[in-house]
Amino acid sequence: MWDIDQYRMKQMKKHLNYAERDLDLESMSADEVHYRTIFGKKSSDKNKVQFVTNLVCTNISKVLSNAMGRKGSSLLNCLKVLRPEQLLKIKYFALDMHDAFIKVVEHACKNAKICIDRFHLAQGVNDVFDEVRKIEFKLAKDNEDKFLMEVLAPHRKYILVEREKNLSKKDYTKLERLLDINKNIFRASVLVEYFHKVLDKKNVKEFRKSLILWYRFAREAKLKSFLKFANTLRKYRHYIEGYIMSGLTTAVSEGLNNKIKVLKRMGYGYTNPVSFMLKILQRCGLLNSKYIDTSSWYWPPEMRLASTTPF
Repeated sequence: MWDIDQYRMKQMKKHLNYAERDLDLESMSADEVHYRTIFGKKSSDKNKVQFVTNLVCTNISKVLSNAMGRKGSSLLNCLKVLRPEQLLKIKYFALDMHDAFIKVVEHACKNAKICIDRFHLAQGVNDVFDEVRKIEFKLAKDNEDKFLMEVLAPHRKYILVEREKNLSKKDYTKLERLLDINKNIFRASVLVEYFHKVLDKKNVKEFRKSLILWYRFAREAKLKSFLKFANTLRKYRHYIEGYIMSGLTTAVSEGLNNKIKVLKRMGYGYTNPVSFMLKILQRCGLLNSKYIDTSSWYWPPEMRLASTTPF
């Protein structure tokens, strides 16, 4: 059955010509998904982690192509399924802060505006806040401050970066007390909350104005981790503006990644990369009989009329 399934997918792939389809390629995204980890035989050996890069058309929420790895060459191989004139139709391309992918899109998709994903920006500022929390938690332990040890404990780190409107009354009360007695946590919380408001801006002019103000707050706070994050924002600011203009994120890619992870669990893992990539295209792409007519592959026309069963 495995051989039949593999053969059928390979045959369908020969008919998967995107040039013949009227695809809306205005918005695209790319992201990698974990394929497998090869563990070293000895404790001193490093584990080898392998990934698959997927090219996604966000307007139809489908994977168009994929390739092994997460290097720039992986994305370049994915883009080869589209013709030069199709690449020019791409208006927005959502990515995370992966320099190799950014360079490939800038080279291959001349008209595309790169959009740095908001989720990764929010994750970045939360990680920066957590660095401040760890420092203050260590100081609280050294000073044996039970209240600070409780509210700054690792299991509460997500509550501390939660937006105020989403907090319960109990958590909000504790957070207010924490902010009153710890200046560094207070400054870090203000920077996180205001950063979300910066990303909420609906036009580039307002975004730039708010970001400049955020930079000023970060300098005045004098928190090393936030100053370092500010430098990262300066590097990618042009691409973040792409998100502000379009509102495009890698949410579709992340959703498909979750679907792929379920697929991998259903197959109890894959050791054949070609099979895994074909299954992704079958389950999350256009490589199936819903989009490719396979009815003539099994029966000649006269027999298809006489038979009502597939076997």
